[in-house]
Amino acid sequence: MPFAPMARAPRPRPRPKGETPPPVAAAPGRQADLFAAPPPPARRVLTYLDIAALGLGMVNPRSLQAGAGPDGYLYHVTTRAAMDTIQARGTVVFSRRAPLVLTERPGVAAWLADMMEHDMPGPDGPPDSAPGNGPVIFRLRRFMIDDLLENDPDRTRQYGVPFHLLTGIARTEQ
Repeated sequence: MPFAPMARAPRPRPRPKGETPPPVAAAPGRQADLFAAPPPPARRVLTYLDIAALGLGMVNPRSLQAGAGPDGYLYHVTTRAAMDTIQARGTVVFSRRAPLVLTERPGVAAWLADMMEHDMPGPDGPPDSAPGNGPVIFRLRRFMIDDLLENDPDRTRQYGVPFHLLTGIARTEQ
């Protein structure tokens, strides 16, 4: 009886550099190898934004009419000294621990009234407030920062209008 040559198993093809191996499927009843899958994509985190790119502009409080609905901007109420610092630096700085609070147009009047009541000099305000350090309103284009915002339920409930926190963490839509 002549000897028949044995068939060889096919060789695996070599992978090009940079190609990741496919995830290994787990046998029924066993958990898949968590380290075999590629890591999720990193989320974009920002700590500052350029004021020219954002379209940051100061707003005259008289131009904000009562009863006007939201527009394409988000607003922030601050002091004159803080606004001068932002303009000198050329950036709006924020972090997850100290997010920038923003509101839509209808929330500006309530925020401004609250700031005037608590932060301005007078019988009820702090005595060390400088007289020329009054409130200033600035606005940012909403579409530029929309994916970096989180809802602020506490201020929204307090003022009755939507408030947002600019945390710098990009949301991932699922």
